[in-house]
Amino acid sequence: MRHLKNNSGFTLVEVIIAALIVGAGMMAYIMSSGNISAQNAQSKKKTQAVSLAQDKVESIRNTALTYSLAGADGLASPTESGGTWSANSGGELVDEEGDTGGSGAIYTRTWTITEDGTLYYFYAVSVTVSWDDNRSYTLDTLVSQ
Repeated sequence: MRHLKNNSGFTLVEVIIAALIVGAGMMAYIMSSGNISAQNAQSKKKTQAVSLAQDKVESIRNTALTYSLAGADGLASPTESGGTWSANSGGELVDEEGDTGGSGAIYTRTWTITEDGTLYYFYAVSVTVSWDDNRSYTLDTLVSQ
């Protein structure tokens, strides 16, 4: 019987070990890319929530240029109509574009306007935007009149 002197190639054990290492690397990549995609989606929603909160604060500031905010003190998500403030206890359902009342609304925006006890003609405005049942962003600021 003749023995081969040059045994070139891979053994079955080497091939199986290489396949396991490559498979483990692929699984780690797949799992991390899925997690990154989910985090990116939540980041996008939070960025939009910040924008929606800022929009409401600017709307309240613009209203304060024309009407007194004193009537809004203590009301839940107060809205102004002709100088009269009324409560809107559920807030607003808002979509990603900032439109209210649409079928694609995924955000709930609520706000309060409270007279500041230490500064004259200043009101504390707090806007909270909620989404996905357990996520929220709150923006607090002062508005002067």
